[in-house]
Formats: sequence, structure tokens, C-alpha cells
Amino acid sequence: MAGKKGKGKNDPPPSSSSSSSASTKLDHVGQTPGGSAAGAEKTGKDKDATRQDQENPGDRVRNGLPSEKHSAAGSKVRRMSTVGARCVSYILARRRFSLVVGLFVGLAVPWAGHNLGIWDTELPLQVLDEYVKKSRNAFDQARREIQVFSPTDLQLFYQLREIMDFTPKAPSKNASCERPGVNLWADGVRAKHPVVMLPGIVTTGLELWSGEDCAKGYFRQRMWGTMTMVQNMLLNTKCWLRHMALDPVTGLDPPNIKLRSAQGFEAADFVVGGYWVWSKLIENLADIGYDPSSMFMASYDWRLAYPLLEDRDQFFTRLSSQVEVMVDGNGAKAILVAHSMGGNVLFYFLHWATANRRRDWVDKYIHSVVGLAIPWLGVPKGISAVLSGEAKDTAEMGVMGGILDHHLPRRERRRLFRSWGSAPSMFPKGGDVFWGGRNKSFPAPDLLDDEEKAWKCASLLHMEGEDLSVEEAIDYVLESSSKGPVQDGQLANYHKWYSHGLRTTPFENDSRKRKRTHRSSDKSEQCSSQELGNETKYWTNPLEMPLPFAPNLTIYCLYGVGKETERSYFYKRTNKNISKNQTDDAQDMEDVEWRIDTALEDSMTSLGIIRGHGDGSVPLLSLGFMCQRGWKTRHWNPAGSKTVIREYVHEPSSNFIDMRGGDTSADHVDIMGNRHMINDVLMIASGETLDNNIHSNIANISNNIRLPGIS
Repeated sequence: MAGKKGKGKNDPPPSSSSSSSASTKLDHVGQTPGGSAAGAEKTGKDKDATRQDQENPGDRVRNGLPSEKHSAAGSKVRRMSTVGARCVSYILARRRFSLVVGLFVGLAVPWAGHNLGIWDTELPLQVLDEYVKKSRNAFDQARREIQVFSPTDLQLFYQLREIMDFTPKAPSKNASCERPGVNLWADGVRAKHPVVMLPGIVTTGLELWSGEDCAKGYFRQRMWGTMTMVQNMLLNTKCWLRHMALDPVTGLDPPNIKLRSAQGFEAADFVVGGYWVWSKLIENLADIGYDPSSMFMASYDWRLAYPLLEDRDQFFTRLSSQVEVMVDGNGAKAILVAHSMGGNVLFYFLHWATANRRRDWVDKYIHSVVGLAIPWLGVPKGISAVLSGEAKDTAEMGVMGGILDHHLPRRERRRLFRSWGSAPSMFPKGGDVFWGGRNKSFPAPDLLDDEEKAWKCASLLHMEGEDLSVEEAIDYVLESSSKGPVQDGQLANYHKWYSHGLRTTPFENDSRKRKRTHRSSDKSEQCSSQELGNETKYWTNPLEMPLPFAPNLTIYCLYGVGKETERSYFYKRTNKNISKNQTDDAQDMEDVEWRIDTALEDSMTSLGIIRGHGDGSVPLLSLGFMCQRGWKTRHWNPAGSKTVIREYVHEPSSNFIDMRGGDTSADHVDIMGNRHMINDVLMIASGETLDNNIHSNIANISNNIRLPGIS
């Protein structure tokens, strides 16, 4: 594989959809790839088409466009730019648009009937199929007669299409119709380093390999990540919950149930139909020459505690072998690209490989670690999820939140979250020093630009007069779970699997061991399990475990900024006395003991939540501290590995067709489609070295944290 070089005449096209069909793609969105003469010719054709539409408006209806007779919707479309109008035409002309709407209604109608008591028995699958077919026919007719819909109705259609989008996306107003990969290919950028991708939590599909009688018809279908999941969750909720949960004691598969992660790129390219996650990055990598021999999706069961990924699935053994094969086959070190919790799993893996493969494994095989929106220091919502089954996302659902609570109560959600061994790995790390503690006179260091908010957020939980800091909140959750009526085996194992502390004393023994042995490839010098002892739980916390000794490694922290992110919660008590002798069915009828007080609104609080800086899910402190300051010190980076920060300002498109903000969104998940981020990843993969690009006050935030003796 070659790096960046001049484009030769014999170079193959980067992908089947990049070069050979570039003009076709541009025509779809109303752009002309040619010069001014071609543009003039195109303009002439447009005028002819306009005259023809005026003469025969019925043709416009058959093509999926509003007729000129409806002034409201017609003027709405006419006011759009030429590019926008043709994009709408292209979308509405696709028959799969009607299928999307039909599926949505086809699932909603039987679900409502079943859960509101219209039917007394489980809905047979053939009845659901019949509803889907009828709904599709009805909405197909509606789409053909779309001129009778108002602009508001049109917007609803686009919102439904976004849920399960099988059609090409309309470009945002200021977006280029070319992908970053196509542009870079034209500039001579070529694939060089093999790329291994690690998805985050909930973004990998989980397939059923064995299950109870209620799920026998879903062999190798996804219980998580497709419409099969939605169908099961709506029509057979208890069955779906039993299959998605892990054993509360072992943290592994429940008896007679086996779910495994899907494999290949399709394991995490989309979630639930057209909700893309990794697909855009994969496509752009293909644009500059990547294929399955040079990039790999390392999918895994994100429910498992990190140590159990190896114990049950040999995930880290297989991942290290895959990296070695790709490095040997491509003749260049690998790039490890991780998103969200995938970065925390990756940090664990680097230490696992150092201990179990060879001491210099990271330096030998890894060129760069590219972290996309990684919560290196955890997230506050990790606490709220296991405390009450809630977060900002559920609090903001309004009426839909009530429907969710009716169908999937908080108690069931909390029980599910607590069964997943990975959930506690997201607890905030660093304690009161990093997150603030009122009792210790520590205001929140990431919010000192607003002193009142900084002191308010020094308490993570406000529980009817009792304020708990991060350390106190973790202790409360762990203690209360051990006394609850439901087994919480995963939280009981917390101190065996994870740590959330801060180590400021020197890593003298670890440092000497790494400096002495990092040059050796002798497997006899690997660390045994006896030597490691209880050290593995620190592999999840960069504040208690330094980086592996890899002087040639570069770590990139890529993340979004400028979107309000949950930072502190106000809770109110619901059921004060929950009997330990209640049956599970009786407990299901109860609410959790505490819930977010969504009625609380003031100048600082909205829906019972105080927000701070971040990407909408992860606070800025967790996203950037390690690259800005932590790994700049020899204390946490003994080899002096290089760190780089690349920030992307959240600038969502106002285009109502793309409800995810377009290619300039820097939201925690939608950043996976951010064209600037994709451009940076491709440049790193091609062998280029990037420098810091910082827009936030992460430097001041990092310096606000008091770490005496660490340099």
C-alpha cells in the first residue's frame, strides 16, 4: 500500500461509486460537473422541464413532486435552491420512501392495539405482515397524492424517513456534494496504514444464536440493531428483555440464551435501518483505496464487562492476531480508530496486548490511536442510567417519554442496564478532584467560567436536600444496589473489574519494568496472571494506569464541542417503601425509588438537569483532558508518546430534511458523519501527521485541576 502520491493514469477508481459515477451523483443533486458550457446546457434543459411541468402537472405528481395547484407546499418547494429542490424530487421519487412510512405505521398500529388492550393475546406475526402491507399501500397512494399535504405534513414525512432511511441523503445548504474521500483521492491521497475500527456501546448489532421458545423464529436475526429488534421490543417486550439481559451473577449468557455480535462492516455501519454510524467513514476510506484486506471492523458484544470479552469470546486474542496479520500483509503499522466506549475498550486492549503478547507490542504494531468522542474519564449519565434508568435523552422525550415508561418502565430499563457489565465502566473517573466536591471545597473545574454553576455541579446528584459528589454518588449506587429487591451482580463485581480513582504517586515499579523490558520480544518475559494480580482493573482507568511504553505511538483525540451536555441531576423520590418480598411482576408495576425531576426549571436547570460543555453526551473534561494535559506528563505517559487534539465545532445544518444536522454536526454520534472529522481520519490513515486544532477552553479546564507533584 502506498501513501500520498500523485495520481497516475492507471490508478483504479477508489470505489465503484466515487469516480466512474461522479457525474451521475452530481446530476442527482442538480450539480453539473462540467464547465460553463455544460452549465448553460443544463440550465436550458431545466427551463424546458419547467415549461413541461406547467403544461402537464400530473407528471409532477407521478414523479413524487407536489403539484403547482397546492400553493403552500408548492411555494415551499419552489423557494428551495435548485440543489435542494432536486434532492427532494429524488427522495420522494424513491418507492422505498413509502416503505419507510408504511413500516413505521405498520409497527405502531399493532403495538398500540396490543399494549392498550385492544387485543388480549400476542399479535401473530402474519397479522403484523398484513398490517405492514396495507400500510405500505396506503402510504404509497398518499405519496402519489402528496400535493394535498401541508408543509408541516411534508416535514413529518421527512422525519419518518430519517428513522429508517434507505434513500440517499440530501446535502445540507453549504455542503459539498462530493465526499471528503473523493476530493482527497483527486488530490493524490492514497491508503497506507491498515485501519482497525472499534465501535462504541449499543452501536454493534447482536444476533440470536439460541434462545427461548418465544424467540425460536429469530435464529441469527438481530435482537439489537435492526427492525427485528423494534418488532420484538414492541410486540414481545418481556421476551426481548430476557434475551438482551446478561446473567446477574456471572455477567455472561443467561441459561439457554446466546447472543453474539454481528461480524463484518455491516455489524456497525447502520443501526435500525438507515441510522448510520460507521457507514460514511467506511465509504470514504474506500474512496482512497481501502478494502477488506486493509480495514477491519472489530465488532464485539458491548454488554460484557471488559475482562469477560476475552474470557467468553477471546476478543482480545483475536483482535491482536488480526492486527498482526494486517500489519504483515500491508507492510505498515496499523491505525486503531475507536468511537465512544470503544476507546475505553481500546485502552484496556493496549495493556492486555502488552501483558499477553509482548512488552513492545504496541510500539511494534500500532502507528496511531484515533479516538472519536472518547469518554476517557467517563460520563455523568453512567450514574443516572444505573440509578434510575434515565438520562438527558429520556428526560427530553416529553409525551413520548410517557409512552416509553408505559411500555418499558424505568425499573425494567434499570434492571437491564445493571445486568450489562460494561455499564459501570462509564462511571466518572478521577473523583472530586476532577468533577468537583462541595464537601471538600472543590468547585467543578470544567465550569469555572460560571462560578454559581461550578459550585452547583460540584454535586453530581441533588436528592431532595442531600447533595452527592461523584465519589459519593458512586458509593451510593453500589451500596443501594446491594440492598435492592433485584439482583445486581454486575455492580457487585464493580471493584473486581473497574476502578474510578486517581493515582498521583509515582508508578515506579511499573515504569522500571516497562523501560527494562520494552525492547524484548521473548515471550518468556510476558507477565503472568499471578504477576498481574489485581492490576487488570486499572486497565480501564487512564488516571490509574500509564500508557504502554510506546515512544513511536501517536494518540489523536477527535471530538465535538459547542453542544450542551448533562453534568448534574436533580432527583425526586417516588416510591419510598419497596418491599423486598414483592414478586418480579409486582416490582414491574412499581416505579424506581428515585427519578429525575423533569418539572424543575430555572435559569440554570432544564428538565431537572444542569448542562455544561461537551458534545451532547460526554463532558469536555472527559473528552480532552488526557490529550491536553494528562498524557503530556511522564507520570501517565512514560515513553512520551505524542498526543494531538482535533476539535470540531457543532454547527448543525438548518435543513429540515436532514434531522441529524448534516455533515457539520459534531454531536456525539453524528460526528461520525462530520466531513472535517472524516477528512482528518483519512489524512492520518494515509500517513500524514496532523497538529492541534482547538476551539474550546480545554487548556484552561485542564489547568484548573489541582494535581500536585505530577509533571
